Amino acid sequence: TADVYTGTYQSTTTTFDWSYSYTNPSTGGQTTISSATIAADTVTLFVGTRSLFGDTLGQGGPSGIGLSIGASGFPEQSPNAINDAATQSEAALARGGGPVIGTLSGNWNWAGNTQDYSVDYGISYGSLSFDNDENNNGSPDSSSSLDNYWHWDYTAPVASGKNDLYSVALHEILHAVGIGASDSWDDLTSGTTWNGSEVQAITGSGSNLVDGGGSHIASSVMSTRISDGSPQEVVMDPTVTVGTRKELTMLDLAFLRDIGYDTITPSPLSADYNGDGFVDGADLAILKNWYGTSDLGDADGDGDTDGRDFLAWQQQYTGPPPTSVAVPEPTSGCLLVLSLVAVSCRRHRLCRF
Repeated sequence: TADVYTGTYQSTTTTFDWSYSYTNPSTGGQTTISSATIAADTVTLFVGTRSLFGDTLGQGGPSGIGLSIGASGFPEQSPNAINDAATQSEAALARGGGPVIGTLSGNWNWAGNTQDYSVDYGISYGSLSFDNDENNNGSPDSSSSLDNYWHWDYTAPVASGKNDLYSVALHEILHAVGIGASDSWDDLTSGTTWNGSEVQAITGSGSNLVDGGGSHIASSVMSTRISDGSPQEVVMDPTVTVGTRKELTMLDLAFLRDIGYDTITPSPLSADYNGDGFVDGADLAILKNWYGTSDLGDADGDGDTDGRDFLAWQQQYTGPPPTSVAVPEPTSGCLLVLSLVAVSCRRHRLCRF
């Protein structure tokens, strides 16, 4: 609840007076919050619309930070007072844990008495911008044009030919809280390899999981939605297909945990029979034991354990690709044919930096 922290040593005091700056979502310029206070358990995001040229639908990111230092007393005592002010500042600006958004470092010098300081800060402010200029002429489009460009209603299926505001907002919010835009993200990225343990526990490897630009999950990486366990491209890859919606996936949450967040995961995985949070070979073994004899393997809610439940297991599968899977024989004469159809879809980039 303060943005000024005073360090003391003997008869000397130093003050660290902090400010935040964020991208104005309606202009693209920088806005400074000189007296920056924010309640516990709160992150403030500023949201607006402006012309985002090309095929970019949205843009989001966290705020930056600024510092003014003052001192009174004796120069030779100031280095210790600087250390005290920096320690107090980091304890507050880190927000109690979570990702490190950035670090502000510098060197204090008063009459030849010097002291380095470095303060990590977490997420407090951020901003989101949404495109209001489909034809890229530099001017906002009319309301009717934007109604044809954006799908507004997050409770309804996405209309054909429209861009889903929910999907873009979700993507940009995750950028604003540190995905692809924080020191914690950068520390775990090595080229296109992700070195976080939470993600690797799901994927088995971090190779080729980061987009070439470094700020997104790689294109077309698949996971399972946390709402219902269905397969879906991750929210944080760089594109979204027109006429479709993205929701949070298990892999998006794992990236959040790797950069420092705690996540609460609902349990939509009806084929997670052993309750370990994964749908894998261990659950398939349990399904086979119950197949055709009990409703204990009922993953689709129809009161029995049959081929449809095996299909649910396939759809919810979160483990490494199996080398071979023994498919239970159906008890009735039906054959399930799964085919992959290549579809040409128009896709938009979600953000740029």
